[in-house]
Amino acid sequence: MIALTFAVLWARRRQAVALFLLAALATGGVALAPVYLARTEDGIVADQVALARPEERTMLVAATVEPEPNTGTMDPRFERAGARLLDAPGYTQVFSSSFTAQPAQLPAVFLDGTRQLAYRQDVCEHVQVVSGRCLMGRDDAVLTEDTARRLGIRLGDPLSLAASAYNSTTGQFVPAGAPGQLTVVGIVRPVPSPYWAGGGNVSDASTGNLVFVDRRTFDSFKRPSELQVFVAYPQPGAITVATVPRLRAWLAQLDTAGSGGRASIGLGDLLDRIDADRAAARAPVPFAALPVALLGCAVLLFAVATGVRASRFEHGVVALRGAHRAARWWLAAAEPAIPILAGGVLGGLAAGFGSVTALGYGVALTAAAVLAGAAVAVRAISAPLSDLLRRVDRRGARWRSATFDVLVVLLGAVAVAHFHTSGDTVYGVAPLAPALLMLAVALLSGRAVVLLAGRAAGSALRRGHLVAALAAVRLARQPSGRRLLTVLVAAVALLGFATTGVAVAAGTQRTRADVAVGADRVLTVAPTTRQRLLTVTRAADPDGHHAMAVVPLEGMLAVDTTRLPAAVWRASYAGQPLADLVRAVRPIPAAPAVVVRGDTVTFDLTATRLDGLKPGLVAYLAPLDGGAGFEVRLGDLAPGRHTYARPAPCAAGCRLAGLEVGLPVTAGPTVSLTMHGPPTRDWRTPPDATVTAAADGVHFDLRASARRDAGLLRPAGVPDRLPVLSTGPLPPDGLLDTFDDNPVPAAVVAAARTLPRLGRQGMLIDLEYADRLAVDSGVIQGAEIWLAPGAPPSIVDELTTGGLTVTGERTVSGERALLSRTGGALGMRFSLLAGVAAVLLGAACLLVTSTGADRTDLVALRRQGAPARVTRRVERAAMLALVTLAVLAGSAAAAGAWFAVGRYLPGVDPRFVPPPGPVLASLAAATAALAGAAVAGTRSRIR
Repeated sequence: MIALTFAVLWARRRQAVALFLLAALATGGVALAPVYLARTEDGIVADQVALARPEERTMLVAATVEPEPNTGTMDPRFERAGARLLDAPGYTQVFSSSFTAQPAQLPAVFLDGTRQLAYRQDVCEHVQVVSGRCLMGRDDAVLTEDTARRLGIRLGDPLSLAASAYNSTTGQFVPAGAPGQLTVVGIVRPVPSPYWAGGGNVSDASTGNLVFVDRRTFDSFKRPSELQVFVAYPQPGAITVATVPRLRAWLAQLDTAGSGGRASIGLGDLLDRIDADRAAARAPVPFAALPVALLGCAVLLFAVATGVRASRFEHGVVALRGAHRAARWWLAAAEPAIPILAGGVLGGLAAGFGSVTALGYGVALTAAAVLAGAAVAVRAISAPLSDLLRRVDRRGARWRSATFDVLVVLLGAVAVAHFHTSGDTVYGVAPLAPALLMLAVALLSGRAVVLLAGRAAGSALRRGHLVAALAAVRLARQPSGRRLLTVLVAAVALLGFATTGVAVAAGTQRTRADVAVGADRVLTVAPTTRQRLLTVTRAADPDGHHAMAVVPLEGMLAVDTTRLPAAVWRASYAGQPLADLVRAVRPIPAAPAVVVRGDTVTFDLTATRLDGLKPGLVAYLAPLDGGAGFEVRLGDLAPGRHTYARPAPCAAGCRLAGLEVGLPVTAGPTVSLTMHGPPTRDWRTPPDATVTAAADGVHFDLRASARRDAGLLRPAGVPDRLPVLSTGPLPPDGLLDTFDDNPVPAAVVAAARTLPRLGRQGMLIDLEYADRLAVDSGVIQGAEIWLAPGAPPSIVDELTTGGLTVTGERTVSGERALLSRTGGALGMRFSLLAGVAAVLLGAACLLVTSTGADRTDLVALRRQGAPARVTRRVERAAMLALVTLAVLAGSAAAAGAWFAVGRYLPGVDPRFVPPPGPVLASLAAATAALAGAAVAGTRSRIR
């Protein structure tokens, strides 16, 4: 029987080879899922480790250790405990110890005159000797090039150092131990490596006045205390997909409470981000892998059914000659099972690259395909003998087929509902929702093609189109056409769905990158004042087309709205034109600042009512040259008319930011005063205060309240309420905290859907308005300069020349590249690979089906006199018609599945409209592949 089986396979070797290749392709497509996911997760871990902050990659525990009272030696408990504490798998520990020392010949020094005498484990293995040698004996010392140059020390110089202690009374360091004599035996250069992470990194070694000695020399110094540090840094390969569980387990059992030191371990945050990114990468894979697996099984079953259908007559002859039923079943089952088994194993091995998981997926699919194929083959030859000899298809009950289609449609509806109610975790049948929807459309299309083909056949016959009529009759009468159309619709739908998802995910990433960065290029600036930031930025870009000063605040952006370029602002951010928004946020130009010049600030005031108070008077000044703002205390306000004057460094001019009368934070007392010869008559007062014109000045009535700014007087020149462009309402009290402790009244003047950098929740204000409303002009942290596309490189030089220090740069292109490597983006790309695999499966199925199709009816027509030019074109016309219907129905199925489920997948903005270009390109490619397979498989052999 085995010899007969192989003889049958050899006799129909073309069909066997086709099944072998189909099985290899289907199994390889499924096995690629775990392989792709494994490679993706490896890349995710590597990227996250590379982007992690130093304190997340390395671990540190430090303690200040003092001598034991009895022995005078340093307490060894921390050194023993610390060595056991940071024993993470894959990490290397470095122990270091240091204390503050000073030249022994000096009785007292300030901080810049001190040295750090340090011992660091294996230091000589991580430095490059520039001159001399490294540490070898007692009393040897080595310094870095920068330290030696800064201290003026040369190779061979003696060093006399003594431990220091800080004297808080004098603010100086004084000797706290006997001096020790050292000799500089080497000048070294630290080799950049993780070894220098934590306490004593490369920059510390270069700029921290470190003097390195060995442990014996270090312990010979008498010192009041020393700083002991254990640093653990990861070796290459310490943080991988395989080691993450071990590191998690190590963190879970870590207990730093008993070490007696200060621990800094940020590894948990890094592992959390890795796990979140890996989960995002895994989330889209089932949506793509499961349909490909089902399609692969369907294609194999369809190919088996086609082959068995073509050999019905032979199986009928075997049955007619009295072969036992078991032998007939064996021949029918073994013929497709052997090539499917061989192809499945080879495909799993080739695609899995030795991965056990991938091989398991391949074996599972192969086993399912072998069993299902054998069942289909056995069922096909179990038809009555008369049907087999007459080549009549065995038809199942129509109600059974209709019931299956209805069940698929209902299951698709249940899966969609389950998907929308499953929350953040997609489980159960929810991952099958897209596949079930597309399958439902494919099944309905298969049923519709029979009806459409029947009508088309009659219409073509009436019009005299013989080829079209015969092709339509073949599609209407042969069930294989309906099944083939179901497979092709599913393949096209999978590719269209995947392309849509990838295109939308890429567009979502671009939008998120644009919002996250804010501008094409963002320069971060070292701490500076708001006034200097505005002045220098405007001077560097006089036309205001390329550069804009920005100060990020808590949930807020303060920007120079006079230069808000269209390249930074996108139409999708708000429903109004940019020009209207700018006019709303900055309705009037800021009035000229109230300037105080000279070495003294003076106010002529008459206090007419104090209610028993002696409030202090404080003037807030901001230098016009961009220097840090300061306050001048003018003394206590007294009854009657007095001149209040104090020295102020305003020779170059200072802006008067405010004048504050110190009222108690209780309701009741009132202060009335008149300012004679004021620097301006336009003042802004708190809500409960009043300002009126006087004969020779301005009169104020200030009422104490719970407000912190109840006694604050500010020159006007900007709107009383700070205009705000906001995505939501203001705080209930209508006050905003901007640059100081005095909240300013605000009003929403325009609404936005999204704001750059802030997204869908935030506010945008004018930087100059906010600066004027603040009573300080202090140094700000995190200031930025946003550059529009096409900004000339000279702007950066102009900013530097103006006094700003650019400390970093962030670009939209860099952010997009970073987002493209996130787990969600990488996971979505697998769906595109799965879609391509689905179309290849569909094309292979089409090729096998059309190659092995039963052309008995066409041969009979040819013998009865039908022209050869007609019979040779019928099969091709039928297959091309199926391809056309498949592309149309598949496109509709992909669109329906996308709008029902796909736009809610992880990493996708449901409001993003799919771009037509990539989708049309993928559908065109699918059409070309399927049409090519149809043409290649229908080369007629009819003569």
